Amino acid sequence: MTKGRKKLPDELKSLRGTDQPCRMESGKTPTVTSVVSLPRSGLKGTAKKVFEVVATELIHNRLLNLVGVDLVVAYAREIGVYHDMMRETEKEGYTIEVMTKHGTTTVVNPKRKIAESALVNAKSLASEFGLTPSSRHRVAALLSGDTPKDDFAEFEEVK
Repeated sequence: MTKGRKKLPDELKSLRGTDQPCRMESGKTPTVTSVVSLPRSGLKGTAKKVFEVVATELIHNRLLNLVGVDLVVAYAREIGVYHDMMRETEKEGYTIEVMTKHGTTTVVNPKRKIAESALVNAKSLASEFGLTPSSRHRVAALLSGDTPKDDFAEFEEVK
């Protein structure tokens, strides 16, 4: 008679998402598959150009892995929407005349609102990859292995 349950292989633990280092038999943590060439995105127009530039830069900095490609595609779509809507807004104007039952009213162009919401979404996605100035500093510190110096560490020591 055997003692307890049979051990699950590490590959199965990785597939199930229960691959914690304390549960792995080999003692190794699973490696994340890095992307080495530009994957197909299915994007068109401005979004495709943005994706090519951003994904290439992230690949060169070794920040893009297989799981993160979808987020980069989403970022490229949002920036593409922003650029396209702002281009159309500049042609049509930032405000438009709308007919109401009381006459004409000037309102903000709806394409401008779409562009602003796309920019907010893109900024939140960009911070995940270190594409904004503040997050770029955070990602660079993680890559270099530097830990920020705690200015108040000496005051925390109790004497």
